[in-house]
Formats: sequence, structure tokens, C-alpha cells
Amino acid sequence: MLSYITNLYRYSLLGILLVLPSIGIAQVVESDSTDQMVDSTGVLQDTTALGEPWPLNKHGEPKGSGYFVLSGIRLGADLRPLVQSAIDDGMNAWTLYGDLMIRNQWFLTAEYGQMDRTRTSVDSDFFNYRSVGSFYRFGFEYNVMRKSSVDSGLSFGLKYANSTFDQHADYYSTGNGYWGDGATLKSLTEKDVNVSWYEFTVSLKLALWKGLTADFGFAYTIKRDFPATAITKNDIPGWYFNKDDRSRLNFQYRLLYRIPLFPIYTQPRAKKKQ
Repeated sequence: MLSYITNLYRYSLLGILLVLPSIGIAQVVESDSTDQMVDSTGVLQDTTALGEPWPLNKHGEPKGSGYFVLSGIRLGADLRPLVQSAIDDGMNAWTLYGDLMIRNQWFLTAEYGQMDRTRTSVDSDFFNYRSVGSFYRFGFEYNVMRKSSVDSGLSFGLKYANSTFDQHADYYSTGNGYWGDGATLKSLTEKDVNVSWYEFTVSLKLALWKGLTADFGFAYTIKRDFPATAITKNDIPGWYFNKDDRSRLNFQYRLLYRIPLFPIYTQPRAKKKQ
């Protein structure tokens, strides 16, 4: 009888020892699952842009919340040369603009444009003048309003620009009295004139409607080089009217449309609950 009770006690104790670890493991798994749910739901989500919760990645964090995330691409045009071309018969120019939005904080920008400019004046040294060429501009901007809006912003930037163009001029020559030459109309042509410059920019972007943005900008431009030419460089693509100044203040008015890639996460993430 005593031996039977002793064996029953041993088997009962062994069963308890085998059951306790499984209960502990289940509690730990349940606790971890609960903590993970809290971590996922404890993420601050900005729904101002999409009107719905942010999609989460496999780590339970909002997509687009990383530092180097390509959130969108903006494409557009500078309206300044288009308006000038519409009101001035001697001007035919256009400029295309594009930028990559890195988490609404950094904008990597690029522009390309062409210009065909003709001037006629009997009061100047050159009777007819024409400048035909293209330019490109690229650089970056830093948005100081990155936490306030996904489409509006105030940015400061640094850019490099380069222009290559041909210019032609007709001018009157008074002739040479000694040889009996009279006044004649002569022509000069120069090919592949190249001018480059740097730009310090300030840009104010205002949201209009569903990704459509107006961009008002100013650029303080400084020429990097200014090659000597026989014809005065009267008009330079991208620089526009030129008075042999080494620097000047330019402006532009762009109309842009944003193509979203990842949602633009404007707010910092809340710390996960412990």
C-alpha cells in the first residue's frame, strides 16, 4: 500500500513538472504577441494626405518613414519663358522641370530648356541679333516645411547650370574713306558659345489641387566663366537677357504635378511602448 502511494506521488509530481513549462511558454508567446500588437498600433500615423491609415511594412512601421525614401516625383514646366514667348514675337523658349522627393525633405532637381531669341534695333551697334541654344540645370533643395505639408513647402538650394548656344549678328560698317568703301551690312556668326553659372535658390511651393503645385522661386546667379566673344552675348538660354554682369537675380514661376510613389510621412514616429 505504501509503495502504491509513493509511486502515485512520484507520477503526479512528474506530471506537474511536465505541464508547468508548457504553461509558461504559452504565457510568454501570448505576452510577446500582445506586445507586438501594441508596438504596431502604437505607431503614429499621418493620414492627412491619403485620408486612410498608412500601409505598414513587415516591421510594423509606416512605409515611407525611412530617411532615404523616394516618396514622389514632380514634373512640370517654367511658365516664365512660355508667357514671354506668347507676348514677344522675337522670343521662342520653354523649360521643363523635374525633381525627386526624398521623404519630403530633400529635392533633387533637374531642368532642361531651349531658347530662340531674335532682336532688331536700329539704335544699337547690331542691327539684327539672334541667339539659339539650350541649357541644363541641376542641384538640390532642402525643405524647411517638411513636417507641415506634403505638397506645400519652403526650400533653399544650390544648383549648377550650363548653356551652349550659337549667336549671329548683322551690323553696319561705315566703310573706309581712304579706299572709297561705302557703308555696308556685314554679318558675324559664332558657334557653340558656352557659359556656366551657379545658383543660390529660394523656392515657395503652394498646393493647389490634388498633387498640383505652384512653385514661385528666386535664384541669385553667379557666372562661373564668361568667354570672350566678338559678338556681345546679348541673350543666353537659361540666363536670359545679359548685360555682361557677373551676377544677377532671376526668378521663375513653375507649375508642377506630383506622382506619388510611397506615402510622404511628415510626422516623426512615436516611440514603441515597452
